[in-house]
Amino acid sequence: MSKLRSAVLKRTCVLALLPLLLFGCAIIPAPTRSARVGGSDALGSCADFFADLDQRAAHAQVLDSGAFRVEGYPYLRVNRFLSSFRKEVGDQAAFAAWVDRMQALDQDARRYEIANLPQATGSIPGSANDTDGLYAKVVSCGNLLKTADFKDSQPQAALRERATAPDEYMALPRVLGLYPLTSLFVSHGVSNWHAEARKTFSTEPPVGWQTSRYLPDKSNELPAARAILAQAPRNALGIPDYAPAARQALFRIYAPVWEVRAEAEYDRIGTPAWTPKDELYIDTRQPRTYTLLSFTRFGKEILTQLNYIIWFPARPRENALDIYGGLLDGLNYRVTLDKNGEPLLYETIHNCGCYYEAYPTRRLTVRENIDYAEPPLILKAPEVTHSKEFMTVAMESRTHYVQHLYPSARRSQPEAETYSLVDYGELQSLSDSSGGRKSMFSPDSLAPGSERLERFILWPTGVVSPGAMRQWGRHAVAFVGERHFDDPFSMDNMFMETD
Repeated sequence: MSKLRSAVLKRTCVLALLPLLLFGCAIIPAPTRSARVGGSDALGSCADFFADLDQRAAHAQVLDSGAFRVEGYPYLRVNRFLSSFRKEVGDQAAFAAWVDRMQALDQDARRYEIANLPQATGSIPGSANDTDGLYAKVVSCGNLLKTADFKDSQPQAALRERATAPDEYMALPRVLGLYPLTSLFVSHGVSNWHAEARKTFSTEPPVGWQTSRYLPDKSNELPAARAILAQAPRNALGIPDYAPAARQALFRIYAPVWEVRAEAEYDRIGTPAWTPKDELYIDTRQPRTYTLLSFTRFGKEILTQLNYIIWFPARPRENALDIYGGLLDGLNYRVTLDKNGEPLLYETIHNCGCYYEAYPTRRLTVRENIDYAEPPLILKAPEVTHSKEFMTVAMESRTHYVQHLYPSARRSQPEAETYSLVDYGELQSLSDSSGGRKSMFSPDSLAPGSERLERFILWPTGVVSPGAMRQWGRHAVAFVGERHFDDPFSMDNMFMETD
């Protein structure tokens, strides 16, 4: 009888602890192997190379999780935008362009994985420690396998089935957390936040704020965005291919002024870095804005999106029971351009994926029926002439909630610090104190040390570690239902072009 009671007690304890284990888990895109592994020819050698490289990266815990692996094709990765073309790449040109984009995603990720591998001193060119040689082999072996893998239609059909991006929601926590019931309480909390945000938001400058202001450097003599978009070649999928100089020019044109109601160091913008104790911190002596180019679909158009991402040292905790405060905080401000290079939509999220806000221009009409379980917070955008004005993004102290979005003249800015525009990829390979390199994000896509106490409460939503900062491409932006920041159809779901 005592053994039975002990077994029941153990099982009860396991069931009670299981949710606490689940909310810390994450969706880690696992490496995959080519079916050609072990072959005696050049193709087998390349398949073995990718398998060995992935094994090294996994062992060193430097796998990059911003995009998802494609089963059976170790030289390809996919995101939600590229996955949306799976059923539209029937002709050879479109299929080739699609595969090339997925290969480029893999090459970008592997560049950082290779840079972050532990390096032995005195590495020999061509050896496993030769980062340039490793990356060159990623390119050459990927090209060789790609040519061999897609000679006929059957493997092409298989790839179209496999090139999927999983959602950021875990089913088991929702089952264990009685999601249909708990989601009602979460919906109530979201509605309360929406109501408060609507009260405090305006398209006018804040009154009575003592602020820290940050202006982009090199913000004069801007080219015309229309010309940049017109000159960019498009592939068979309609995706524009911007030269590096054109990309940088676009980001300079629409770079915002950041305005923060400053109370302490936690309200200052900075640069993520690793301490000698292997902890992340934000160096506020170097204000930076990280830029990331993305694309979305709106009607029959492929639209360009400019992401501007900043980091704060913390969202300070109000008290010991504050479930939202913790180390690291940040904001992603996104500008979606129309085919002529004019802004159609502005959006913001915090770098946890929380607090999504959309600010459509007058050329967009909000749909009467938006088919999302958790309605998005849609506010209005001010009219901005970007050649003469900055968009100013004004945030309150501590929480860094966006409370004001308003235009300010380029020629009459008050005193401000200057920030530099830096590619987001730098976060995926930061210098560490040992002389090596390390991503800001763990293989689970989360920034270590940024966990919040809210994960103990919101785990039934299925979102991994709610409140924690995470890598771009891995942002769930709703707790009820499912919605992602990089959903390529979200604009279509929320808006129509104004007649």
